Amino acid sequence: MRNKSSLSKYVTVYYTAQCNPKKCSGLKIWRLYKQGRFKQLKGLNLVKNSSKIPRFSIILNPMSPRTLSINDQPIFLRSGITVLDCSWNQAESIFKIKFSNSRRLPTLLAANPVNYGKPSKLSSVEALAAAFILLDFAKMAEDILSGFNWGIQFLNLNVNLLNNYKKCLTEEDIVKYEQVYFPSLSSNV
Repeated sequence: MRNKSSLSKYVTVYYTAQCNPKKCSGLKIWRLYKQGRFKQLKGLNLVKNSSKIPRFSIILNPMSPRTLSINDQPIFLRSGITVLDCSWNQAESIFKIKFSNSRRLPTLLAANPVNYGKPSKLSSVEALAAAFILLDFAKMAEDILSGFNWGIQFLNLNVNLLNNYKKCLTEEDIVKYEQVYFPSLSSNV
């Protein structure tokens, strides 16, 4: 099992070049990482071909039938995590790719300027931050969100949701809580 200090090198951004590079949070994470901005993130891969995604990493995919939970922490520690960085307008072609460890995040509210307040329309940095929190690595989440002027707003907007999702011991518990909190969306879950 990897220790907490070495696991951060297992973060991958799969960049599809579908969105505006100036607004792309995946590219911004990469640029800030290359500048040495993040203290918690000791390593990050940017890949442009799906065959370069680490084979057994957790893939953050909002179309996955499985929900990320603390029970996925051993996979994260062993094989890392990958965020699929694409435009929501063209996302279907990327999200329909089958990955073995595909997980969706429980419903959260976006704080990014493009999709503010919309359920589950998270940017790549929001998705990674939420995953880090759910996997019990809150300092990594705070670190990467610090590179975005609206990053702290994501945590403020979702503090109760994230705290309650984190208390859930199983994927099923998360889905039940999610259905209570977002009853109008429960048919999509």
